Amino acid sequence: MEIDDTVDVDESIVVNLNPTRLQRLCEHFRKRKLIWTIVLIILIVAIIVNPIVIVTMNKEKREKTSTTQITTVEIKKATVAHITTEKTVAAATAGKPEQITTTEKTTQITVETTTQIATGTTATEELIPSVIIDEDTKWKPIAITVAGGNKRGDQLNQLNQPRGIYVDDDSKSIYIADRWNNRIVRWKFGEDIGELVADGESGSAIGYFSLPSDVILDKGKTSLIICDYGNKRLIRWFLQNSQDMKILISNISCLGLAMDNNGNLYISDYEKNRVLRWQEGDKEGTVVAGGNGRGNRLNQFVEPNYIFVDGNHSIYVADYLNNRVMKWMKDVTEGTVVALGILFGEHVNSLIEPIGVIVDHIGNVYVSNRKRHQIRRWSPGAAEGVPVVGENKDGGGPTQLNEPFDLSFDRQGNLYVADAYNYRIQKFVIDRD
Repeated sequence: MEIDDTVDVDESIVVNLNPTRLQRLCEHFRKRKLIWTIVLIILIVAIIVNPIVIVTMNKEKREKTSTTQITTVEIKKATVAHITTEKTVAAATAGKPEQITTTEKTTQITVETTTQIATGTTATEELIPSVIIDEDTKWKPIAITVAGGNKRGDQLNQLNQPRGIYVDDDSKSIYIADRWNNRIVRWKFGEDIGELVADGESGSAIGYFSLPSDVILDKGKTSLIICDYGNKRLIRWFLQNSQDMKILISNISCLGLAMDNNGNLYISDYEKNRVLRWQEGDKEGTVVAGGNGRGNRLNQFVEPNYIFVDGNHSIYVADYLNNRVMKWMKDVTEGTVVALGILFGEHVNSLIEPIGVIVDHIGNVYVSNRKRHQIRRWSPGAAEGVPVVGENKDGGGPTQLNEPFDLSFDRQGNLYVADAYNYRIQKFVIDRD
């Protein structure tokens, strides 16, 4: 008798195994289906969104390009119109028939100006900001004191009637003609104390200077050019050797200084009512504005103060007691009025005793109105100026000035003011909002 030793499979187990496998298989396919569904949705979204993003980016790029082109054209048009008007007025004033400036010549001048704005490397252009500013540009009314502001005194954290200033963006500092302390000091941005770089010690000998009214760096930035007003001379003070000084011009009531893009110096002669241009090797310099006696004709000044020279070598002069600012283009015999005050006027917007002057890229003229304690801007052809900073009354607050003198821009378009009788230098930050 054979014994069957095989074990039959339990049917209950088979029945239980089959549903388990089916369940796992179904679960597996459900997961794969979900994954493929998600991938498909992502692909659909990418296909829809990608063209929209590309179109938007191209549109923004076109808008930026258009804005840049429009801005450039507007600047060129403003410059051309300004130059043409001045030439016509100058011809008419001289008693000659009105002349229409040819398109070719005017365009050449505009191109030269635009090129200088783009390069921005010369000595003159260091005073003009690389940021384009126009008649709509504003500055924050609350100033930052960058030098002085600790009452009148002779300590290195004090000033005594600062007059001329020169902003050096490369060294991030400002040079100050500290008049009644008979010295030139340099303040680095953000510092609480200045550095003595030239000590006049109030003398008239070769190693001294007295009552400095203005200061600039030469083109190579190896020496200071100083208006030695008290001794009636223009001097060069070498930075590497503070004992080495050279007299450039004698017998001149030097008050204001400027330098063109060739390194030539321009000096306002306060007593002789003229502006000189000095080139290396000159003994006395050449008269380029005024020099026709004291008076209010277009070829005269009455006590010219601070000056500015633009990229076309036009000279802007604060004609102090004539209450006006004059512009003398290169090689002309008389100037044109670009900012006019009211003689002995009490009008709130009248220009009284202009001292400091600076000009932006498109010909707007900024003037320190000494007796109104404000800085005002004259656009080309404007009948009167508009206030930029200051409150039209003297005071020592952060929004106030007390007899402002020299002016300067840095490359970011910030405005610096020598606030003489508050014994400080104020920085008004450009408002980009």
